[in-house]
Amino acid sequence: MASVDYPYPDPKDESERAANRKAEDDYQRQEEEAAAFDELARELPMVPPAVLLEQVRLDLATAGLHMTPLEPSSDEDQCGVVVYLTDDAQVVVDWSPHARLDHAALGALAADRMDGEAAVRSELVRTAMDTTLGAILAGFRYTTRRPRSGFGHIVVPGT
Repeated sequence: MASVDYPYPDPKDESERAANRKAEDDYQRQEEEAAAFDELARELPMVPPAVLLEQVRLDLATAGLHMTPLEPSSDEDQCGVVVYLTDDAQVVVDWSPHARLDHAALGALAADRMDGEAAVRSELVRTAMDTTLGAILAGFRYTTRRPRSGFGHIVVPGT
């Protein structure tokens, strides 16, 4: 078996060959146990969307990210990670920039200057945070897919 990490790649005597056989047997047992766990996992019920939502929020907060509520508030400092359920019970993870960055980008858009510094900075921050969120979600072993348009990540149930 090529993927087995043998203790003695080039055995010199019977004790080294026996150690290699034991390593191969251990590897085979681990493969069988993993297959059995995969089979058991397929039989488990799906995690309810509300539970998945809270688990994603907890994991992102554990990673050190600031969580912000979805509902807009009058607080100008409201920014950070937004995790919410859509009407069709999908868990969405997105980034809400600080209002100052949004206002500057909207001002550039209204002035039809999308190549301006504020618009470029806004796009750069949105792209960087979107990439970062994707990497962190992957690090916590979530499977995600992209929304039809824009930024954000939809967490696939069952991950």
